[in-house]
Amino acid sequence: MLRSLAIAAALVAVALPAAAASVTVNISGMDATAAHAKIERAAEEACRVAYSDESPVTQYYEHGACVTDAVAAAEAKLTESNRSLAKL
Repeated sequence: MLRSLAIAAALVAVALPAAAASVTVNISGMDATAAHAKIERAAEEACRVAYSDESPVTQYYEHGACVTDAVAAAEAKLTESNRSLAKL
């Protein structure tokens, strides 16, 4: 059961709230700090791409919220996935 939990928790999707884009991040074998950093880097890149067509002012004001929302959504999804697997 722990093996299936580890496998299921290995991939986290970072979905952008403001755009129809997503990135899959492999966090297999990482501790919580390293996984968070990798999710955050993926969110930074995805948000940068999502707002690349916007004005610099829009990018400046929207980028931080985009990253924060994307990281929170990905980590909430991971937490929910872990909870549902722990019930098995």
